Formats: sequence, C-alpha cells, structure tokens
Amino acid sequence: IMPMQAPDKVKKARLWVYIGDEDNPYDIYHFTLSRSRDGPKEFLKGFSGTLVADAYGGYNGVVVDNSLTRAGCWAHARRYFVDAQHSAPVIAQEAGKLIRDLFKIEADIKGADATTRTKARAEQTKPQLAKIEEKLKQWQRELLPQHAMAKAVNYTLNQWKELSVFAGDQRVPIDNNASERDMKRVVLNRKNSLFVGNERGGETAAILSSFAATCKRHGVNPQKFLTQALVSVPHVAAGELERWLPDRWKVWNEE
Repeated sequence: IMPMQAPDKVKKARLWVYIGDEDNPYDIYHFTLSRSRDGPKEFLKGFSGTLVADAYGGYNGVVVDNSLTRAGCWAHARRYFVDAQHSAPVIAQEAGKLIRDLFKIEADIKGADATTRTKARAEQTKPQLAKIEEKLKQWQRELLPQHAMAKAVNYTLNQWKELSVFAGDQRVPIDNNASERDMKRVVLNRKNSLFVGNERGGETAAILSSFAATCKRHGVNPQKFLTQALVSVPHVAAGELERWLPDRWKVWNEE
C-alpha cells in the first residue's frame, strides 16, 4: 500500500514490484491507484515468460490475458503451516522438515550453472515434491475441513501446479522472497514520507525506488549514480540512454 493524499482523506494506492531475471537484471516499481489486476496486466503486456507470485486471485486474469506461466511461492505456502502450528504441532513439524529439505536443495545449487540446476531439480526436487504431495493428501483425508491446519494443506494443494513449476525450469526461483525484500522499501518510505501528494508523486516515487533497488542489486552507490544521472541524462541522446542503466553505468564508470 502506498498512501496518497486525496480530498478529506488518504487514499490507498499501490506500489507493485517486479524482479527481473538474469537477462533483465532490474528491480522495477510500478505505481497504480488500486489493487485491481489492470495494473499488472498493463505492465506485463508484451512480456512472455513466468510470473512468480503468491496466490492473489488478481493474477489469474493477468497470466491468462498475457499468456504467461504462473509459478507459486513456497515461502508463502510454508508460512501457512507456521501460522497453524499450534493447532497440529506434529503435522507442522513434519511439513516444516519436508519444506526445509526442499529449500536445502535450492541452497546447494545456488549460483550453479544451468545444467547443474536442471539435473538437481530433476533428480532431487521432483522426488521431494512427490513426497510432499503424498503427505499433503494424507493430511487432507485426516483433518476436518475447518481445521486450521487443513487450510494450510488445502492452500498448498490448490496451488500445487504453480508450486511445481520451478522444478521443471531452472530459471524459476522457489519463492518470490526477492520481491518481498524489495517491498520493505515501501514500508520504510511510508514511515519517512507518510504519503505521496498525488498520482504524479506516486509515479516519481516508483521511478526513484526502481533506480535505488536496482543500484543495490548491482552493488552501485545510488547517491553517486543518481547525482551523475540527474546532471547528465538531460543532455544524453536517446540512443545512449541504455548506458545509464545502473548495471551498465557501473561497467563504464569503473573503467
């Protein structure tokens, strides 16, 4: 949520964050006036690939209308079991162990080449997912529908197709924690600035947040980058603007 000044009250606008892959190494914020699917749908127009997100229903239309593959987030699924642990501690403990083992595979192949990641997910991740699915179906049969732990089990099974996408594509992460971390920037901004004054202010906040987050991603000092960019970019030809993306700026600025 990004509060925005409005007559007689503060309106709840939105800042969305999109984390690009290795071929598109940018963290982009997008400001919209509402939480409707129209914002992501328009932003992702023309993009073909995989959208990693939580189970928010608004994404359903986005992936269908834009012909995208939707992948789930195992961090969100795990959170449901943590929240329900007091209602069924034995199940919570076993589920936690199964999911930790899934994340352990990912930790072991972090930074590995594509071939290694593909092989590990085929030989280790897919069998682990099969084990988890079997236990989930067992717990679903044992638990009453309104049981708190049943909600965690049903959430995961209902998202099973999406939660399994990463196992077949080494480029897809197991969760969307990277975007969750970047959204902390919005929370800090709310504490410091309280709100944006209008829609244009929201769009400006999104642009500056995009540059700051992308600078952090590439180990670039955002103050140094923005100081040079704000002075120089107005005089740069359109064909040279890409040189001022933070990752490219870092290369030629350090030469």
